Amino acid sequence: MNNQVLDHNGNEIEIEAFHPGEFLLEEIETREILKKDIAKSLEILPNHLSEIFSGKRNISARLAVRLEKILGISSHYWLGLQMEYDLFVAKQLEAHA
Repeated sequence: MNNQVLDHNGNEIEIEAFHPGEFLLEEIETREILKKDIAKSLEILPNHLSEIFSGKRNISARLAVRLEKILGISSHYWLGLQMEYDLFVAKQLEAHA
């Protein structure tokens, strides 16, 4: 499976990955859920949730399962976003090594 994105001329467009915390923040804000309430439901400290939003903490498998239970968004989706982001960062680091 090829993950390339091409423009109308067939040239590859580089898409910058985003940390899944950005999507989580957007999802919570769209649903108008208080951040302190989601942190409590996830059984994490509010500052840990803020660190996820800012990309300083990753979404673990356990957290992904809790997100699925609370938001109804597949744990596989959350882990997939995290994996894609991690691979993007690793490739960027390798390219500049």
